[in-house]
Amino acid sequence: MRRLSPPNLQLRSEASHAGVSRRHLQVGAIVVFVAVLAWAGAATWMLFFRDAVVAGLIVRQQRITLAYEDQLAALRRQLDLVASRQYLEQERVEARVAQVLERQEELERRQSLVDALQRQASGIEAVGRPAGGIAAPVAAGTTRPSPPANRPSRGEAARDRLGALRYLPAPQRLARTDQALERLTHRQTSALSGMLASSQRRLDRYVDIVASVGLPTGPLTRLPGKAAGGVGGPYVPVQADAPMHFGSLADTLKGSLTLAARAAGVVAALPLGRPAETEETSPFGVRLDPFLRAPALHTGLDFRASYGAPVRATGPGTVVFAGYSGGYGNMVEIEHVSGVTTRYAHLSGFAVTEGDTIAAGDVVGRAGSTGRSTGPHIHYETRIGGDPVDPQRFIAAGARLYGRR
Repeated sequence: MRRLSPPNLQLRSEASHAGVSRRHLQVGAIVVFVAVLAWAGAATWMLFFRDAVVAGLIVRQQRITLAYEDQLAALRRQLDLVASRQYLEQERVEARVAQVLERQEELERRQSLVDALQRQASGIEAVGRPAGGIAAPVAAGTTRPSPPANRPSRGEAARDRLGALRYLPAPQRLARTDQALERLTHRQTSALSGMLASSQRRLDRYVDIVASVGLPTGPLTRLPGKAAGGVGGPYVPVQADAPMHFGSLADTLKGSLTLAARAAGVVAALPLGRPAETEETSPFGVRLDPFLRAPALHTGLDFRASYGAPVRATGPGTVVFAGYSGGYGNMVEIEHVSGVTTRYAHLSGFAVTEGDTIAAGDVVGRAGSTGRSTGPHIHYETRIGGDPVDPQRFIAAGARLYGRR
């Protein structure tokens, strides 16, 4: 094999390098040509189709803009709907609040009326205690027991309830407030109903006392300025749970309290006690006269008494006579109410003078035997319009009123 000489090898290497360089130049030229051709094609295409491209871009941008505007409009409508609902809800809440406030004001006025009627009921004076050990009457208004020290007051409890309601939504607070007002309405009506029942029982009791002693009861069952007239109509029973209108109930209670106060005043002025806590020795009515031994009317009651024993007034009144009066001897006469008078006779001495105002149980004199008398005792009379009536009527009425046997 023939070996090449070094110069030949160098020439062949240079030729190989020159071929590679030419190929590179050809490839580069082709790339540049393609790029220029693409640029020229794109430029040509842009020249011919520029308006269509721009119009497409504008249409696309408009579509995007319209989509955003539709979304914004939908959001605005949703916000308007929410705002409208909130406004309507606010109007409803404000209307409910106005109703609640109006109802609360009405209940406050009612409560003032209830308090006034309670004071009126408590202010009815109790019947005074007559002499002779009759039990003291129960006051018309009872004192409420004080609450325990560890129990919160009504105001503190109300503040606690309001504090708890503050964290509830408005509709729930209004519902709770409605429930509280409804309970207050029921309590007010129940209070009036209870006072009416109590006042009517008291009135019936006093009217019964006045009737039992023989006095007319018509003025005690009619309100001032209302003349008696015919009444009637078919009987239509009312259900036990049927509510009564607050105004009608309050008016009825006012009338009942007025009549009860008047009847209480009459009963308190009646002589329902005993002049002494001793036994009776001679009743009212026909008996044998102790001097003539012939039938005669005894116009009073005789009570056993030692000489000088105190003689007490059986009811409040005014002394209209204190002096010597024939067969009565030393006598005291007291004027009470509705033409009722009492007489205390055969006294050994006086403790009052004419014109004195006395209370039940006051000493009016001392027992004796002056006048037409066989020995020391107390002669006691009750009169209506000047006519003698049995004192046992009054004594029995007082015993029934105060529970004394």
